[in-house]
Amino acid sequence: MKPPLVAIVAAAAGLDSSWAFAPPTPLIGVSTAPRLHAPARCCACTFEGCAGEISRRETRRRRTPGRTRLASSASSEADDGPTLEAPKIDRVLSKLTNLFPLFVLGSAILGSFAPGTLMWVNEGNVISMMLAGVMLGTGMTLERSDFADILSNPSRRASVPAGVLCQFLLMPLASSLVGRTLLLPYRDPSTMEHLGRHLFLGLVLVGCSPGGTASNLVSLIAGADVALSVLLTTCSTVLASVVTPMLTKVLVGSAVSVSGMALCVACAKVVLGPVAVGVALNECAPKVCKWVSRWTPFASVILVSLICGGVVSNNSHMWMAGGASAGGPSLPSLILLSVVLTHSLGFAAGYLVPKRALGFPERTARTISIETGMQNSALAVVLAKSVGADPLSYLPGALSATAHSCLGSALAAFWRAIDARKGPGRK
Repeated sequence: MKPPLVAIVAAAAGLDSSWAFAPPTPLIGVSTAPRLHAPARCCACTFEGCAGEISRRETRRRRTPGRTRLASSASSEADDGPTLEAPKIDRVLSKLTNLFPLFVLGSAILGSFAPGTLMWVNEGNVISMMLAGVMLGTGMTLERSDFADILSNPSRRASVPAGVLCQFLLMPLASSLVGRTLLLPYRDPSTMEHLGRHLFLGLVLVGCSPGGTASNLVSLIAGADVALSVLLTTCSTVLASVVTPMLTKVLVGSAVSVSGMALCVACAKVVLGPVAVGVALNECAPKVCKWVSRWTPFASVILVSLICGGVVSNNSHMWMAGGASAGGPSLPSLILLSVVLTHSLGFAAGYLVPKRALGFPERTARTISIETGMQNSALAVVLAKSVGADPLSYLPGALSATAHSCLGSALAAFWRAIDARKGPGRK
């Protein structure tokens, strides 16, 4: 039996609608024939505003642990139903996390004009410990049951290997192409020292370090598949400990001397180990990890910003001096151009290949594009430092954090505007 119109209106307003199904009070002296009435508790109503449906959605949200709240937020926006109001501290932390590009840009500016304030970041293993902290926080938000829907759905399951391949093929090739064209030939105009090989190594490391820490947030803003984004970030982060050193060694070749074994050891220390420890902690103490996970996104923003600012401060003398070759761009402009071009190619190819060549739907193509274009820039900096490379090779990674965050945010805003113009349900 369909619910009466008054019941639908009352349920949409959040009022008790059981009275609408109650039998009318018979008038004195007037007999009424027995009537069938719908039960007071909704059980099969498909109306979106139905109190039963609202209750079920709220129950699912309460049960959604840790990092999958992003996916719940995305689905609740699509349902266009009422949402539970988050505590004030969570709303403040979310707004601060959204300012990730500004934090990174501000840290880079501070490192350029007041390098002494961030030079401590470059001492000892501070950068490596900061990145390990970011990866530990990531592991503490992951559960084995978070992605059961993707892994149990054959059509969605196929998007995981496709996304991983795009991450480990498209961006490395883009970084190698741009680096060999713009950076590798560069020489210091005053000493004619071949500085381009250090910059080339740094850019290739950026291209071979997938798993950007802000990609999940950008996927949510863009209306992409957030659960798939988190799963791709997790897979690429784990695989990076083995695949990144191999790709870097192959792409760099004889242009730069780099130890593949040293890269593997560094990846295991700052990526694989902390993530594994975080997942184990979440299995043993889920309540503690759930409380900590409220703070980890913004803490990751602060740590990544400090890493980028410290790298810029370590090279501030060369960064501020510039040093343009005869008739060519300055060194800062050349590095920035190379980084922006590499990430732009990653975003474009990461969208077109799944959408046009592989036939995936729009949301999946957006997700893979964001995961391909946004890289773990802090990992690129740590790896360059771990293998004893020239400090100049840290600069592409430092600039990459700002570049891919700004480009990804702009792309997400563009897609969101397109969806708003099309209207709901037409993504």
